[in-house]
Amino acid sequence: MSLILYFSPLSPPSRAVRSFLLLSKAVFQGKVVDLMKGEHKSAEFSNINPNESLPALVDGGLKMFESHAILKYIAVKKQLYQYYPKNSRNRAQVDCYLDWSQTGLEAIGKYVNQCFLFPKFMNKPVPDNKQELHKDVIDTLKFFESTFLTGRYIFNQSAITLADIKATSDLSQLLVSDLDFNQFPKIKEYLQEMFSIQPIKEAYAEYLQMINSSNPNECVQYIINGIDKSQSWKITLYMHPFSSPSRAARTVLLFSGLDYNEKTVNLLQGEHKQPEYSAINPNQSIPAIVDENIKLFESGAVMKYVARKFNLYNLYPTQLQSKAKVDEYLDFHLTEMSSIPQYTFSCFLGPQMMKLPIPADKDQQLQNVIGTLEFFSKVFLNNGKWQFINDSPQPTLADIKVGCDLGQLFITDFPFEKIQGLENYVKRLFDIPEMRRSHCEMFSFLQNQKIGRFAQSICQTQPLRSQERITLYFNFFSPPSKAAKSLLMLANIPFTEKVIDVQSGENKKKPYTDINPNESIPALSFGNFNLFESHAIMKFICIQFNLTEFYPNYPLRAKIDSYLDFHHSGSRKITLFILDFFFGPKFLKREMPKNQEERQKEVSELLQFIVNVFFAGGNYKYVMGSRTPTIADLSLICEIANLFFPISNFKSISERHVQHEISERNLQQIFHGYKIYVKINESIHRINSQRNRRRRKFMLLNISQSKIGNHTINKFTNFIYYLQCIYFLFLYIIS
Repeated sequence: MSLILYFSPLSPPSRAVRSFLLLSKAVFQGKVVDLMKGEHKSAEFSNINPNESLPALVDGGLKMFESHAILKYIAVKKQLYQYYPKNSRNRAQVDCYLDWSQTGLEAIGKYVNQCFLFPKFMNKPVPDNKQELHKDVIDTLKFFESTFLTGRYIFNQSAITLADIKATSDLSQLLVSDLDFNQFPKIKEYLQEMFSIQPIKEAYAEYLQMINSSNPNECVQYIINGIDKSQSWKITLYMHPFSSPSRAARTVLLFSGLDYNEKTVNLLQGEHKQPEYSAINPNQSIPAIVDENIKLFESGAVMKYVARKFNLYNLYPTQLQSKAKVDEYLDFHLTEMSSIPQYTFSCFLGPQMMKLPIPADKDQQLQNVIGTLEFFSKVFLNNGKWQFINDSPQPTLADIKVGCDLGQLFITDFPFEKIQGLENYVKRLFDIPEMRRSHCEMFSFLQNQKIGRFAQSICQTQPLRSQERITLYFNFFSPPSKAAKSLLMLANIPFTEKVIDVQSGENKKKPYTDINPNESIPALSFGNFNLFESHAIMKFICIQFNLTEFYPNYPLRAKIDSYLDFHHSGSRKITLFILDFFFGPKFLKREMPKNQEERQKEVSELLQFIVNVFFAGGNYKYVMGSRTPTIADLSLICEIANLFFPISNFKSISERHVQHEISERNLQQIFHGYKIYVKINESIHRINSQRNRRRRKFMLLNISQSKIGNHTINKFTNFIYYLQCIYFLFLYIIS
């Protein structure tokens, strides 16, 4: 049975899912839902998607809404891992963008709808604050460029992922606006490339036709009608895997993600001196590249050319001073680092592979290398205090160049530990996937050689992780923080907790902004890998540590993703309610709004919707019918837990009722396998013993017969029971 996609060409999320289905060549049936006629609110469509939003997907008996959940479901079902990588870090970065985009790009939708689409199609006036909305868009795009578009694709992934497919739908909304894309050349080129891909262009056909009919400016015309760049990406790299300059050029090409040709030049057989190769590189050295009519040799020139052509700004910055510092090191490297390849070849590779004699000055050559690297560490790494050359926040061409040379020393007896900070620097470099891939043949060779323990730790198939420990940046008043912390504690994963004081603005200052440029809570560090957005963090933890009980396999995972995507925007009413009627007046000295009753009703209706849709009207114990709590439950309860604060006009559930509902037997059943029942039980007794000194109330919204319509309170027994059970777990975690 083929997939059925319910979509509208006017809906950006619909265009994203339609693009992916066409890209993947999946067999599907498309059904257009006319938003202007209100077809998304019909009884027929509400039965498929009770949220009455687009897109929606039907796969046999499975009905799904929320575009991100649909995209992930298709990727996993069809095993399209090139779009949703198996590698936990790469996948986490895709999730990070998808989660951020739920709220981080609201400024775009608001600007386009209020200032262009609504006036054009609904005869609404252009708002007075158009300039303010425009400024919000500019700020959003600057953040997007600096944080996510760090290479040719989002998060500098090696190929298009779900993040790029979704970003195209997000950013392309601005094509109908008056935005000057020349202000954002990276985004302009990025969108132009996306629309040069035929399946994406096909998915946007109706939308692009509408834009073309409105006489777009030259910049927009370039984006949607530009030349297909893929025709000029046929670079051929001439290299040898044991050549350090070759590996450096190869690494940059791997960063670009382009589909290039690679030809190995056999140096031992003298192929580099043959007329055919000399016509490409008269210097008869490697590497060299051929890109259409251009032939280029010298690794530094090749690396810069590739970085410039494919907008790898993180590797080779456009900012003058940063670029100059990269050039400074590359020029220094040409002569001052020559002692490394000389020592490696004359004292080790030459004798082993070509039966050359070991030179008499081997010890002196070793001292020369030590002196060179001591100077390198002192000047370019600040005696090992900087992560990358010249204190760059991320690796550049300079780091790639020296890393490939340092890799040659793995076959030697070089004492890395004698150079301050060098071991950690080398580990950091070879934790980069592109560096490992470019060294794969060399590592395979070294694994059969007698090499030192440090070299072994780098050259093994998978990088060492045993010494890495998660650091969670946390704030107790942040529900997403509590959700991430809950998962770590439930799974018994060791982690370091660092509390971020939001009231003092610590989240807006360095070093936290280097870890999370979004300045939000929580964030996670794992080695040199940083991540923000709580859902992406929890998914990464589950995949990294194989926690399938918290993030089950498909198809249940798709349903959990559907809730998590809904949670981003759907739960905001709860957050804003608590902020306006509790935290704001109590801690921020804000005046309490006067529409509390109206807002309370909205939140009550939201909870009713959650019960109806995600708990099957109260018949499920956990979100989407899972047998045990998942990360969806943790996200939900940490949001709802804010409603337990003592706010007036709420209906409390007495402790006696809670004690009656939750027996030890039930706790054992619910938390079986988590090995924390005893601690929870002790926590409950401790709480009860303190009741006279500190009375704890369990606050729930007024879910009464009058607010539920035809439903009775009995329909919500399981939901209340769920809240009570999970809340005891929550109390344990925060105690």
